Amino acid sequence: MRLLDAIDAEELEWLYERWGTFPVEQVTLDVAEPFLSGEHQQLASNSRRAEICYIMHRGDPMQGVLLHSKIFYPEGMYRLPTGGVHSGEQILETLVREIFEETGLRVGDGNGQAHIERCLGVLAYELRHATLGTISFATYHFLVHMPSHAEIAPQDPEESIRGWQWRPATELHLIADRLATVHQVSQEWADWGRYRALSHRFVARHL
Repeated sequence: MRLLDAIDAEELEWLYERWGTFPVEQVTLDVAEPFLSGEHQQLASNSRRAEICYIMHRGDPMQGVLLHSKIFYPEGMYRLPTGGVHSGEQILETLVREIFEETGLRVGDGNGQAHIERCLGVLAYELRHATLGTISFATYHFLVHMPSHAEIAPQDPEESIRGWQWRPATELHLIADRLATVHQVSQEWADWGRYRALSHRFVARHL
């Protein structure tokens, strides 16, 4: 498989050394306006090459993984939380920052801290946009254990989080189906939903 530009080969090797090998898959998706260009859908803006996705649980993912919704999403639309990798930022730096900004949890090995258990894998995309051309992007997925007694307290109001849900990991396929059919609720979010559904199906396959 050809690694896309969104994946840094040296960083990937470092992740392998820390957690062992994990799947790296590639998919091509045809998209159009307003995905990648419209408000709240500018996935690859500001030189972002990738994003992290954290699959947070409280002891058993099959009992519940954390989903969130944002105030500008179509009503009732929840998904696994993600965060864009800033220019010059490493993948794990993004993961630690995003978890704190969105949940208030510190990442580490101490009591009361969220613990990164492993990297589930990377999904690389070739996004063929009708007007922007082909854009390479990738999602790095991490399994994270949240202390059972910890409370979620978002730190960054710009995250615009509307609410949270705990859903069994066995329902990720259903969540993916809902995302993939968001066009039934809002055509504006159609390609975003199709894109987000891919990551949820990836997690369901490899969790």
